[in-house]
Amino acid sequence: TTNMSTKLAIPAVRQVISKLAKGEKEEEELVEKIENSCLKFDHDKKGMLTPDEFFNVLKLQNGVECTKEEVKTVCGPLPCTKDGKIKIRDFLYLDIHSESAFRAMDRNKDGYITKGELKLAKKKMTMKEVDQVIKEYDIDQDGKLDYNEFLKSKK
Repeated sequence: TTNMSTKLAIPAVRQVISKLAKGEKEEEELVEKIENSCLKFDHDKKGMLTPDEFFNVLKLQNGVECTKEEVKTVCGPLPCTKDGKIKIRDFLYLDIHSESAFRAMDRNKDGYITKGELKLAKKKMTMKEVDQVIKEYDIDQDGKLDYNEFLKSKK
């Protein structure tokens, strides 16, 4: 199979900032700002932070409305060290396929990811790719993905 399922995955940081509903350029700029803050915050220069530190960077330094719980949740699937540190690069750029990724993409919270919502979440995808991904996993053929269809796409 092609890596269709990665098309339904988004990085942790974008799961948090998706609800700000920014345009592509604004979102890119915010991710860059967050990256710079992360690097400043990384005092021992190992390129890693804890979820609490990511929260500080997001909320205190970049004014992103979020809770510690939310940041812990989106960090959940990321690889981490024994002391709970996560690579800054992973937090910012590693595509994750998880329940919080689904919730971040489901903009209107109706329990479905529509083509429009997928396109908003994955701005680099063409409409043709969006159609393909939805078609691939849309078991009941209603033109959108529910959570179970989304989960099946992970396998």
